Amino acid sequence: MKIHFGTSGWRGIIAKDFTFDNVKVASYAIAQHLLKNNGKSVIIGYDTRFLSEEFAKLSAEVLAGYGIKSYFSKTDIPTPVIAFLTTEHKTDGAVNITASHNDPIYNGIKFSAKNGGPALPEETNDIENKINKFLEKPVEIKQIPFEDAVRKGIVTPFIEKKYAKALQKIIDIDSISKAKKKVVYDPFFATGRRYMPKILRRITNCTLIHGKRDALFGGLHPEPTGKNLVPLMRKVVKSKAHLGLATDGDADRFGVVDSEGTFISPNMVLPILYYFLLTERKMKGNVVRTVATTHLLDRIAYSFGFESIETPVGFKYIGNAITKGEAIFGGEESGGATIKGWIADKDGIFVDLLVLEVVSKRNKTLKQLFEELEAKFGKTVSTRIDFSYKGDRKKVENKLKEKVSKLEKNDDVEKIITIDGTKIVYTDGSWILFRFSGTEPKIRVYCESNSEEKLAKLASKGEEILNFILHGGD
Repeated sequence: MKIHFGTSGWRGIIAKDFTFDNVKVASYAIAQHLLKNNGKSVIIGYDTRFLSEEFAKLSAEVLAGYGIKSYFSKTDIPTPVIAFLTTEHKTDGAVNITASHNDPIYNGIKFSAKNGGPALPEETNDIENKINKFLEKPVEIKQIPFEDAVRKGIVTPFIEKKYAKALQKIIDIDSISKAKKKVVYDPFFATGRRYMPKILRRITNCTLIHGKRDALFGGLHPEPTGKNLVPLMRKVVKSKAHLGLATDGDADRFGVVDSEGTFISPNMVLPILYYFLLTERKMKGNVVRTVATTHLLDRIAYSFGFESIETPVGFKYIGNAITKGEAIFGGEESGGATIKGWIADKDGIFVDLLVLEVVSKRNKTLKQLFEELEAKFGKTVSTRIDFSYKGDRKKVENKLKEKVSKLEKNDDVEKIITIDGTKIVYTDGSWILFRFSGTEPKIRVYCESNSEEKLAKLASKGEEILNFILHGGD
């Protein structure tokens, strides 16, 4: 069994791949990584999935066996709250038992860095190497029973109380309260239910759906995308709410529905938020986005004399840029974002509240706010299509790059970017990105243009290129 410790740690099917034995090995590798870097303490948390708390306790026992102290959450806890606590307690990282937005048959273990953000490649590579070294030549793993570790003070159980108060210092709670908005919130039966309802009920007329813990997520896929938010859309329309808000399984991703029951994609939300920060909050600075995220952010940045920093996919790169002070705001099209002065990981709770602040202060719908941006910076439409493939990924990837490289002779191609996947940028600002999924045999094709007609042509072009290389083309 090979354990791959990537961008968001390691994920696997519960009882098949994600077992107590394998979690023990992964925790041992994390312990060795921490000891190598003089690490002394971590935050340990977990989500609402099957056996998450028990897996977390095992991890704490292994870390305790190597003298590493842990602050252990007594309840399931959102990923952004763990990130907040990492900096609050000045620990050397965090261990989180979560599979985020994946289906309920999955669970995972994630290691975060000192800054609270996802660990960078040099850290996760080190952990993975230590796992593989152990699997090649196993040794006895030290372990202190959980209750014994608590008695010895190596494990300190806690109930978190500071995150919500800290949030209120960076969100304009008074403006939201005065606006008296009607909001529906959907936590997907998961960790967000412990935080958002309490906050929203104090400042809005809030209705909660899917607010109980359910390890199976009520049969839903716990990712706040348009197709998964149909119950929220219906509830918003039925209750005549101003806004629908959602978070995923570990509450690091956001989802937004407007008053008409329309899903507002992250590629629309992110530009609205960045523009709001520049104009309403008078913040000054660059934006950072992944290679798959809308270029509307670029046009907004340039118009204010700032830059847009493009990174590979993975919030670790965004969090790192913000931690270094290179940008004031960053996000990705999959529903993650954060801001300078907050945490280095994505935070669905924070973004939902910031969206609520924008709507409350501007007193316009998100659709209207996005139309205003398009009037200033040009129309922007985007889409993503997934294609399955068979065979060796490297061979398919090489054929794709070879095919795309020949397009450079076309005058309409401005440049080809290969920092993550293969991205064709055209002279009119349109672009296509081909990127392989890191977890399944799929190629994701992202397209963006300035009209539905051009977008359809781009999508067709992307499909044509993939069909060529996947069906024997040279």
